[in-house]
Amino acid sequence: MLRTITILGLSLAALPALAAPIPVFDEPKALLEAIYGQIESYEAAYTNGTFDPDASFDDVESFSTHLGTLLQEADEKVHATGSEMGALDFSPFINGQDSGGQTYVIHDPKVKGDRAVTDVEILQSGDPLYTITFHMVNEGADRGWKIDEILLPNGDSEGTWPLSEYLADPLLP
Repeated sequence: MLRTITILGLSLAALPALAAPIPVFDEPKALLEAIYGQIESYEAAYTNGTFDPDASFDDVESFSTHLGTLLQEADEKVHATGSEMGALDFSPFINGQDSGGQTYVIHDPKVKGDRAVTDVEILQSGDPLYTITFHMVNEGADRGWKIDEILLPNGDSEGTWPLSEYLADPLLP
């Protein structure tokens, strides 16, 4: 069943036209709470058969203009190779494809002007798994707070790697 959830979740990323529009968020933590709340409700709704893709926003709409442009350019590179998936074959919000059993602790952001930084702890069955760091920017009254960079755990190594670096060259192995 987790494979089905993963496949459905990845296929939904390819169908943003069916999704609800993303709300405008006046504070950075509210944006992350909406994204992670949507991840949690998606899993529950899919499991009990009440999932409605029209009721959810496409989480990549939470990207800033800058990060969104990088994603679009990366998608164009990947699609040019014949791939239908696009550059993101995983969710940068969970650093994977399967959120089963995960819970999330969203820390209060440090805000300075129109910029903010915060961490989200990813827990698996209540145990710490890893932390994802978000750099956010306020893009004004029409767009609100958006994610400008995501620092993902670096696999088995210490440190992080920026999503923007991956998007700059998504064809590297």
